[in-house]
Amino acid sequence: MSEETSKDPAAGPAAGVIEAGAYWPRPWSGEDGGPRRVCRPEGQPGLDIQPGEQLKLEVFRDSFAADMLIRREPGELYALRHDMPKGDPLAGDCEGWVEKLDPETLQPLTVTARFPAGRYWPGGIAAHANGDIYMIFGCWARRFSPELELKAERRLPVNRPYNSFVILDTGELVTKDCDAPRGEASSTFSVLDPETLESVVPELEIPEGSIARLASDGKSVTCVGTESVLRLSLDRELGELVIDEQWRPHYAVAGQTFGWDPVLADEHVFWMDNGQNEVDWTMRDTGTAPTPVRLWWCRLDDQDALRSVEISGLPYGTESNPPAWDPERGVVVAYDAGNAVLRAWKLVGDELEPLWRRDDFAHAGHLIVHPDTRELIVQDFRDLAFTRGKGFRRLFRRPIQSLGRRALVRRYPVMGADSLVVLDLDTGEEKGRVKVPSPSQSFLFPAPGFDRDIYYLSMTSMARITVG
Repeated sequence: MSEETSKDPAAGPAAGVIEAGAYWPRPWSGEDGGPRRVCRPEGQPGLDIQPGEQLKLEVFRDSFAADMLIRREPGELYALRHDMPKGDPLAGDCEGWVEKLDPETLQPLTVTARFPAGRYWPGGIAAHANGDIYMIFGCWARRFSPELELKAERRLPVNRPYNSFVILDTGELVTKDCDAPRGEASSTFSVLDPETLESVVPELEIPEGSIARLASDGKSVTCVGTESVLRLSLDRELGELVIDEQWRPHYAVAGQTFGWDPVLADEHVFWMDNGQNEVDWTMRDTGTAPTPVRLWWCRLDDQDALRSVEISGLPYGTESNPPAWDPERGVVVAYDAGNAVLRAWKLVGDELEPLWRRDDFAHAGHLIVHPDTRELIVQDFRDLAFTRGKGFRRLFRRPIQSLGRRALVRRYPVMGADSLVVLDLDTGEEKGRVKVPSPSQSFLFPAPGFDRDIYYLSMTSMARITVG
């Protein structure tokens, strides 16, 4: 890391705005609100929907394809965009780019060139404490100015897609490849200098695969592997990335598949398993394991304090994202996207006590939590039940995906559409709902808006939702 960056006064976390890592000191400058992935816009008030107020679809934009929305300064909104290989989207190479958007119309103000990325898998962007925008997508890392001028780029060492990154308190980017979608091959970690994007220590291959995105408290990095959860730290004296051998909870259970993104609370880490599925336009009825999906948690100071609970209790449960955590009242939200069940618990000591459950509620994407107004932002995909049948999917999956490349089909979906919903965090009661014309269920990264609004994002569609 350069001396110039290390002396930057913005290089450390800002109290009350970002909870860890050298991110730009404004709300939602990285995915899930920050590297702990608690899904909370730190330092920003909630929507505070009052009786008589409604959610309104203010702006819709066809945006096939997009992965993520992040913010920098007030009014600065950025999107990670990419194309999709035809046929099997995971079998071909793709291109990725970044857009700076008008925060009200969602139209691009500035667009980078389209850069080669390699094989597709959702990547990530973030605003660094040094002011620049970083993108890791496919097997490439790139650095842009806030005006999206390319400042550095590097092809990463493993010829597989890298699923985003976290930023340490000291400014380095930590990333890893993933053997998507099955995670059979082991993953390799890289720690990148934020100035040059070159590795600051030798790469480290961990002893198992990992599909999950990383989480971090700014000092160490937490990785959910296919069998265990690992904690790694950068040892500058040794000049290497080190695995914590004293804390490595093993969660793999016969009949279950791998876990996804971890969430770091003050004393626990949370994640969900059964992450393997055959998702297409929706995650409903796509689980491959005949077992219920489970929510796991473990104390950060005791690898043996490992617990789990079934989310729905239904067979063939699945998911592909993190749960959410409310640090003010200890509420944990998790979901079974395969069976359309959304649940919440309250953490008391080391145990979870059930709070509420919503059945036939098809949420699959990343969550947003507003602890101050006790609001939870989710999605609920409504479709025709027969389209989820195995026979129908076997015959029509590819033709339907081909039709989805047409803008008219995306704007006026027939088989199903998504909704953005605001729930009471403590009771699960609905406070607001608005339909979004997305033929694809949202699996991706929404963002809170700048003034009582929300940015919805699916693979095909982008929308600005307001309260009125």
